[in-house]
Amino acid sequence: MDRSRELRRLLRQEDYVWTTGVYTPIQAKLVEMVGLKAVYVSGYSCSIGYLVRPDIGFLTLPEMVEFAGRVARAVSIPVISDADDGYGNAVTATRTVEEFVAAGVAAIHVEDQRFPKRCGHLAGKRVIGFEEAVLKVKSLARRRDAVDPDFFLIARTDVLGTKGGTLEEAVKRAVAFRDAGADALWAEFRRPDDELAWEFAERVKREYPDVPLVFNYSSSFKWTESKRPLRFSEVASRGYKLIVVSMGALHAEMMAVYKFAKALAERQEEAQWELELQEKGLPTADHHSLVGIERYRRLEEEFLPAEQLREMY
Repeated sequence: MDRSRELRRLLRQEDYVWTTGVYTPIQAKLVEMVGLKAVYVSGYSCSIGYLVRPDIGFLTLPEMVEFAGRVARAVSIPVISDADDGYGNAVTATRTVEEFVAAGVAAIHVEDQRFPKRCGHLAGKRVIGFEEAVLKVKSLARRRDAVDPDFFLIARTDVLGTKGGTLEEAVKRAVAFRDAGADALWAEFRRPDDELAWEFAERVKREYPDVPLVFNYSSSFKWTESKRPLRFSEVASRGYKLIVVSMGALHAEMMAVYKFAKALAERQEEAQWELELQEKGLPTADHHSLVGIERYRRLEEEFLPAEQLREMY
């Protein structure tokens, strides 16, 4: 099944879809293995994981298409990718749609920030004007319809994170983005338990009751320090059909590697012994099987000359 159509089916039929952000194919493969139904390629995770730089506009279109395309080729579930500000204006950003479609990605989200864009939870963001933002979404939607009508376009507004940004403006932009052809809507919020999220959803749903909303369950929010951390089911009950822990895999990886490297520095070989015990029984313990070594051995037996096989084995 086409993965854009599969994403659309999931958002229609499931109560909600939740996943985490990744930046590598093996992370995406593990996400798929545990049963999550979609995976998200996080721009900030890519900026940290590949460039070791903050998400303030360093990533380019070819890089994000390459990263997301590698993820898409590694899994069979729908891949949703960060596409930043679309990497251009309303005309040049149409290439962004074309490239992500060609890469096998199911969906992208494009935000209304000015270049150079910044992470939605960093200070200093600026957004383009209302008319320009709406026309950009309209242009991308038209290109989507021409290239692949099933390709899923998420329009995001970051206006609430700008100086003087208001809920009224966020709602106005979101509704206009839907008018312009966006398939789903996303607003970035400032706090983990922000009532603005509920009001935003309620007001958008008055205009478009069936539009899927996206909620960024961001690591920047420090959920465990919140007075009342939100559960996914509560977020979904307000109309947010897609919930993304946008940098979950990166933080899990950084923590695990840091702990192992620190133990290795302090306790040498004992760190590896401890790692083996912790991994015992997990699919990650056998990295050969994880990447399908048996399949390639069978292909070797079928297609390599007998003499070569005798030398190998």
